[in-house]
Amino acid sequence: MIRFILCSICIVFILSSYALADDAAIRGIGVKAAEKAMKELSFEKGDESILVLTNAGYAIVSGMTTQKALKGLSEATGCSNGDGNLFQVLRAHWKPLWFYFFNRDNGEALYLEVKSEALSMSSEELKAAADDAVFSRISKANVDLDYMLNNSDEGNRTFDEKIFSGNEFSLVGISNVWARNASFDFIQAASFHDHLCPGVTSGYMIAKYVERELPINSSAETYRVIAVPPWCKDDALQILWDATVGKSGIFVMALTDTEKNALKARYNQSDVAGIFVRWNDTAKQGDALVLTFNWTRMYELTGTKDWKGPSWAPKLVMDVRMMDYWDEPEVAVSVIKRFQVDQNRLSQLQNSGMHPLKVAGVM
Repeated sequence: MIRFILCSICIVFILSSYALADDAAIRGIGVKAAEKAMKELSFEKGDESILVLTNAGYAIVSGMTTQKALKGLSEATGCSNGDGNLFQVLRAHWKPLWFYFFNRDNGEALYLEVKSEALSMSSEELKAAADDAVFSRISKANVDLDYMLNNSDEGNRTFDEKIFSGNEFSLVGISNVWARNASFDFIQAASFHDHLCPGVTSGYMIAKYVERELPINSSAETYRVIAVPPWCKDDALQILWDATVGKSGIFVMALTDTEKNALKARYNQSDVAGIFVRWNDTAKQGDALVLTFNWTRMYELTGTKDWKGPSWAPKLVMDVRMMDYWDEPEVAVSVIKRFQVDQNRLSQLQNSGMHPLKVAGVM
């Protein structure tokens, strides 16, 4: 019995040591990435002009979770989620672990992708290791949008050569709106969507519009979304309103091209964006809006209707220029119908087999 207990203690000690070693290695990789960025981008700890983006915490490498890298990043750079300059960008757990650093003062950015074998190194080995022994890709570029547009050859190289391993659109978009003082909740929504595109911004504008028209007045009220049709807007709504699929906050139904074209013709070239319900779970009743989003108008306002510049640029330009209209959602968002719902009608809007736009009487 004594021998069994001693063996068990040894096994627990060994397993704990491995776990600690793994945590130390992952934290060390975060520190190593930060130190490389501080050298390449010439910044000191605590520099508020620095943004850090990473999939650490989502990536799982060789069976190990990677959240400890966030600690290493924060310790070395002084950046943190609480300070609004370190964000986790959603990626599937099997994607490679990467780090990205952006300096808004000069537009320079550094991307580092981690070799999986680096996680088996000890802290001492990591400190001594050459950068190319830890990182499979080290790429640097100026990603300020104005700079890229004025130096299109460099912009073309960034995108054509995929110097950020295919993450270019995602990282460049988030960097540029962050540099222009985008709100924390907006960056969270873009990070959850895994990139920033005009579709996410349209969701942000729709949320602002609904919150003005149908403000939440009590703890019994929530928003329900009938996403007909779905587009990137709905990921923003899941973050802003906690309207997730699993909690029955959002229901999705696609439209055929014929239905989309017929609706667009009927509603003055605006795209139907869905049905948005302020639901009172105590009273079992709610108020609903059927909204449209006028993309034609938004292309005109952002100067991207007949884009003549680089092929990678129009959505990024829209991302930046749409920021001017965050507090003026009515320039693109409009109501085509208001109506009240009870439990039965809400069920009809949500249930499979029913066409919610027909239930709402707008189709």
